[in-house]
Amino acid sequence: MKSILFIGNSYTFYNDMPEKIFAPMAEAAGYPCEVTSVTHGGYHLYQFADSENDEGKRLRETITGKHYDAVVLQDHSIGPIFKRADFEKAVGDLMVLLEGQADRFVLYATWGRHPDSPDLARFGLTTPEMTAKLSDAYNEVGARYGIKVAEVGKAFAARRAEHPEDELYNPDLTHPSALGSTVAAEMILREILSEV
Repeated sequence: MKSILFIGNSYTFYNDMPEKIFAPMAEAAGYPCEVTSVTHGGYHLYQFADSENDEGKRLRETITGKHYDAVVLQDHSIGPIFKRADFEKAVGDLMVLLEGQADRFVLYATWGRHPDSPDLARFGLTTPEMTAKLSDAYNEVGARYGIKVAEVGKAFAARRAEHPEDELYNPDLTHPSALGSTVAAEMILREILSEV
């Protein structure tokens, strides 16, 4: 039985993705695993890396004495764009924290807001621009640390282009629908299996 740790926020825990979607999908693919999640809505990875933060403390308690076949890292939905240095440092800090306890890491690259989201005007971005900026940030940090990137945002874009009738977003126009969480799980599993 493999062991997978998810660290992230609501983009990870919506629809109970790790336990209800990812784990059964992994088992069906011949990769049975136990999943553990340390998540908190609205959080950045640097908050989990902070030993003084409540969730940072919870993460340290969770990983004590444990070993993980893979650790999935998901930052705040705009963090890699607007707080890039914090994102990059946090990934490095979490790798150090989990040194010797994790066989591999996967970065979970998220998506641009739905085209109808009012947030886009505030960010000065379109959905494709936001997705591209997130992908670039995750890939640059992944290249620096030698980490694979699950291109969930790009998968959202491709799915919407091919099947515009499929709804990947929650009605709030930012979080994933159940289908969106399924796409996320598929991409994360693909990256994990690519290194097995």
